[in-house]
Amino acid sequence: MPSGDDKDKSGRLTARAKPAPPKKSAMLLFAVLLVAFSCAIIATLLLANDRRNLRALLDRYDLHWLLAETPRQPAGMRALRGRRLAAVPIAIPARFFAAPEDTALGTFVREVRASGVELCAAFKAAGVDNQGWQQSQFDRRTFECLSETVLPAKEEDAQNASFFFIAKGTPEGEVGSIRMKLVAPETADGETVHLLLVKALEQLIEQARWLDLAPAIASAEALSEFTAVRFGLSFRFTEEFTAARSYNLIILPTSRDPVVKRSRAYFDTAQWLKLPPVIARLPEFLLAHVVATVPMPSAP
Repeated sequence: MPSGDDKDKSGRLTARAKPAPPKKSAMLLFAVLLVAFSCAIIATLLLANDRRNLRALLDRYDLHWLLAETPRQPAGMRALRGRRLAAVPIAIPARFFAAPEDTALGTFVREVRASGVELCAAFKAAGVDNQGWQQSQFDRRTFECLSETVLPAKEEDAQNASFFFIAKGTPEGEVGSIRMKLVAPETADGETVHLLLVKALEQLIEQARWLDLAPAIASAEALSEFTAVRFGLSFRFTEEFTAARSYNLIILPTSRDPVVKRSRAYFDTAQWLKLPPVIARLPEFLLAHVVATVPMPSAP
């Protein structure tokens, strides 16, 4: 049997074999790691999506000064050295810097936008009877549209009511001049021919697209004179002095202004030089634009 001394020694050995309590340094290390890990998670949440959560938090507590960015200073300019090219002299003609010559200036000129065929058809549809755009009996190079309405007077020595209309131009359909003559006595027949004049004038302004001359329609209805000279075109509605209740409407291109005269001469195909034979070999869709010019269609 063991003695008492042996028992005391075994008890001491058992007491010494118990684990030692954790040191303070280990607890501190664990706390630091926990805080660092938590801060990393919080920073990830705040800085994600372009710091959207951080901005929301700062807006919540009105801490905008934390995100104030200092303006960046522009980088200084630095001269770069490269191979210089030799200067090349360039000769520029003096005419490039000269003022435009007055003798070569042009201007806008007014033309009848509708062709003769379209104009005659529009007049016929409005009640002004005519035979269409056809060759003149006196000049083969001139085409015309003619209409004449005469209503004989029912009483002797009374004035006949009449309306006369003529438009002249080229075989290609370009309208050059227009004339209307009205004799409208104060009778029912006079009112009839007066209405023909108004309808013809309405169709003319509509087909030619002379909207600025629309007041002439009111003058024709009231049989009052109207005169306008615009863009190289003379428009005159006047009363005759030789006969009562007689009126003339004359539309003619005017060339008193040298600028207008030069512009009309430039676009006058009759004065152009003859085209060389090589033009005949052009495609058909180009040939029409090179050989001749035609009026633009009146329909928009």
